Amino acid sequence: MLRVVIVLLVLLIPSVAQAEKRLALLIGNESYSAEIGRLSNPHNDVAQLEKALKGLGFEVAIEQNASLGALTRAVNAYARRLQAAGTNAVGFFYYSGHGASDGTTNYLIPVDVKTIESGELWDESLRLTEVTRKLKAEAGNATHFVVFDACRNTLKLTRPGSRAIVQSKGFVPVAQENGMLIAYATAEGELASDVGSGAGPYAKALAEEIVRPGVEAVTMFRRVQVRVRSAIGQEPWLGFSALGEVHLAGVQVEPVKPTPAIASPSPGRLSEAAEAWGATKDTTNIAMLEAFIARYKDTFFAELARARVDEINKQQMAVVATSKVPARCDGVEITVGQNERRCLRPGAGKTEQFKDCPTCPEMVLVPAGNFTMGSPANELERSIDEAQVQVSISAPIAVGRFAVTFEEWDACGADRGCNGYKPSDQGWGRGKNPVINVNWDDAKAYAAWISGKTGKTYRLLSEAEREFMARAGTTTAFWWGFSITPKQANYDGSAEPYKGGGSKGEYRKRTVPVDSFAPNPWGLYNVHGNVWEWTEDCWDASKSGDLGDGRARTTGDCAKRVVRGGSWSYNPHSLRSAYRGWNYAGDRNLNLGFRLARTLAP
Repeated sequence: MLRVVIVLLVLLIPSVAQAEKRLALLIGNESYSAEIGRLSNPHNDVAQLEKALKGLGFEVAIEQNASLGALTRAVNAYARRLQAAGTNAVGFFYYSGHGASDGTTNYLIPVDVKTIESGELWDESLRLTEVTRKLKAEAGNATHFVVFDACRNTLKLTRPGSRAIVQSKGFVPVAQENGMLIAYATAEGELASDVGSGAGPYAKALAEEIVRPGVEAVTMFRRVQVRVRSAIGQEPWLGFSALGEVHLAGVQVEPVKPTPAIASPSPGRLSEAAEAWGATKDTTNIAMLEAFIARYKDTFFAELARARVDEINKQQMAVVATSKVPARCDGVEITVGQNERRCLRPGAGKTEQFKDCPTCPEMVLVPAGNFTMGSPANELERSIDEAQVQVSISAPIAVGRFAVTFEEWDACGADRGCNGYKPSDQGWGRGKNPVINVNWDDAKAYAAWISGKTGKTYRLLSEAEREFMARAGTTTAFWWGFSITPKQANYDGSAEPYKGGGSKGEYRKRTVPVDSFAPNPWGLYNVHGNVWEWTEDCWDASKSGDLGDGRARTTGDCAKRVVRGGSWSYNPHSLRSAYRGWNYAGDRNLNLGFRLARTLAP
């Protein structure tokens, strides 16, 4: 009798494991116009995935040759179905077709886009984040698998649209959502192949691997990566966050093992930490203490190290009572740190800088003044949203000499600030490189941390302030003149040269340290290129909310925030002082960083 019961339990396990509702939406777009570039395999890709997923108990919806309206309706309906499916539903979204990135935002291209000669490509395509955010917002209890088999090498992009600046080769990474796995058929910035008989290489590998029993889903996607790389040298990208174990093809039954207790540090490890602390506790090197904290974070000695960091910061911020302000100040008298008085000349940033704490950004003083924001009608490669506005900056402000660095961001993390977020450096190195993969809220969190640490008011610059400090009193396209080469700034040197003058040169394909290249006349580095910098302003193409006094624009589309300065992967014309870009406030990508301002007390 016991044997019969055991056999029945074993037989029932697969059905219990798949009791959750399983829903899939598969989209295959191939009938593009000749100008965009037709594709051969998306319908075959969808057919292979449909067969595999139906065999795994998925209810499958299919959309082929979808217009923007059809894409949007299909995604909306899919999200509603997942929401209605309740807790523990599993969703599988797959898109095969053309996709592209404008360098900051990823797009799925519908078949009704007819031209690439204007902004239509971007205005009439579906943002990838619109899909992921809708799924998270409307079906947050589900587990989501989101696959983009796009960025095909047949896409005939020849020049950017009015808002795209430059066409990147492939998708850029997206922020990870809990309970969601996102897979690209190819690595960031690269192209996916449309070759293959009966299906594309990624879809074929995925359809075959997904039905293998006993393989956890993340492991399955990694097997797909290996197969595609081995077959055609294409390197798929994979990202996931807080994803529970899912066995799409069922799990093999194993004896239940007791869950081990969470182990405290072993006596040996405590002894090692104690010995290391004995050698470290008297140091004044904050970097050494932060390394200690990272290594021994599971011991109480890490708390002692954090207290030591706080103590050093206070000691270094303390100053001798003697005032450093001369009897007669011919500049602006400000408080630095806790109680040091300094006299700084606005606009003298090449020789005069200050820091409010050892790990704070280095600041320079930008003078007050009037300027014409925007570009004149005869500036080459200008955009229609660069209308000129007269702006008056009534008082000097302190501005970061550099964009905020990874070293400065990591100090915030070590101090338990910045929401504990540690952005990826893409393998390019941290230290003096500008922090990237940070969104607008991340930048605001860093400014709040610095403000709390120093007692000073740190913030993002307004859009007007950002252009004012980049120009540094000049009226040319770039602070040094009307032409640009890769020897002057970090951008895509392989792109067509700026029409105002310049030449092709090195394309570095990454960020460079923030002190690279020459500073502008006010001592500010990389005001053109390296990373886009978030500003406080809401996006308004018409600038109708501009106040003319340098304050940030609080009207318009505040889900989008203005970015300025251009980036390492963008065309030269986007680095112009007047060029305006935007990003969704929640977007994180490898082109985005920020610079801070400090309001001076009256």
